[in-house]
Amino acid sequence: MKAKRISIDELRPTQMTLGLDEVAGRAAKIADMKPSDLETLLEKKAIPHVLGPGQRIYIVDHHHLVRALWSLKIPEAILGDRLADWSEKETGDFWRTMEAHHYCWPIDADGNRRPFAAIPASIADLTDNIWRTLGRRLRGKAFDDHGTPYQEFMWGDYFRTFMSRRLIELEFDLAAEVATKLARLPEAQDLPGYWG
Repeated sequence: MKAKRISIDELRPTQMTLGLDEVAGRAAKIADMKPSDLETLLEKKAIPHVLGPGQRIYIVDHHHLVRALWSLKIPEAILGDRLADWSEKETGDFWRTMEAHHYCWPIDADGNRRPFAAIPASIADLTDNIWRTLGRRLRGKAFDDHGTPYQEFMWGDYFRTFMSRRLIELEFDLAAEVATKLARLPEAQDLPGYWG
């Protein structure tokens, strides 16, 4: 069966933020790929999605990849598994169902819960979340990667309670060192991948 290509403009995000450093890193790798290698990557990272109201396609993973493709003006991705068809649901019920299934993250870069309507309609409008970037940097180094949806966001929100944004902006390596120690505290025991 041939992979279904989809315009990136048709893909709706299910989160408000992402790590722009990670996007830049992925974009740099993609820019250096041969077309055949890019095709292999896109097939391997096919976009899992939910069909929502208005037959819109809501992506539930690979936001960083899609943003990297968009930044390189690569117009299409490959559509992966459809996890659900909730296209008949009313918008509010759709988003509540998405959240109940851990398919969305309506939290902004400052850790504040926002209305579902605040989630951007375009991958281009997602903003940077340095806390998520910090969480991603420490995945596998300070906590296990359990494949839990939004795990890096959860860890980033935890780190936010102990350190300033300014520290991350000015001294990222020092912030990562501090966060590694914070990840071992008992206060983190309920987070996915906690080592103790």
